Amino acid sequence: MSVSFYPNAPWVALRIVCGVFFLPHALGKFTQPRAAMGFFVAAGFRPAVPFVYLAFAIEVVLAGLLLGGIMVREAAVGSTVYLLVAAAAVVKVERKWLWHLGGCEYPFFWGLCCAILAASYPG
Repeated sequence: MSVSFYPNAPWVALRIVCGVFFLPHALGKFTQPRAAMGFFVAAGFRPAVPFVYLAFAIEVVLAGLLLGGIMVREAAVGSTVYLLVAAAAVVKVERKWLWHLGGCEYPFFWGLCCAILAASYPG
C-alpha cells in the first residue's frame, strides 16, 4: 500500500523515534552511574543524585507518553525543553558541537525533531 493511505504515518514514525530514543538515555543512568553522576556534577547540577533520578523519571515519562501517543503535543514540548537543557549542559561541560566528539549536536537535533513534532502533530 502507498503511504498516501496513511497520511499521518510520517508523524507517527517521528513520534515513535523521538520516544524510543529516551529509553537508552534513561537506562544509561543506571548502567553507567559514575558517568551520569560525573556529567551532572560537571554541568553544575547539585546535588547530582536527585538530578540523575529526576532526569531518569522525566525520560521514562516522556518516552511513555510519546510511544503511547498520549498528550503528544505536550510531551513533545516537554521533550523539546528537556533536550535543549541537555544540549546546554553538554555545551557547558564539553564546549563542542559534534556529537561524536562529545558535543551537543545530538540532543539539539533530537530536540528540534521534538519541536517539529509539537508544532505539527496531526492529533
